[in-house]
Amino acid sequence: MDFGSFNLIILIVVVLNYLLVVYSLFHLIFKTDYTLWDRLLWMVLLWVLPVLGPIGYWFYWKRGT
Repeated sequence: MDFGSFNLIILIVVVLNYLLVVYSLFHLIFKTDYTLWDRLLWMVLLWVLPVLGPIGYWFYWKRGT
């Protein structure tokens, strides 16, 4: 694997991660019935922890329903 293809793989993973973050934020804002405080907390977690935030959000949301 050369350096160019490795960079392409990293770029694809990062783009997919941020697409998941944006989708999670959309779901959080329009599809849930969390209180304002819970939504703000999840928004901070989704942007501050971009790798663990979406995973935690979807795990917690599925467990809570």
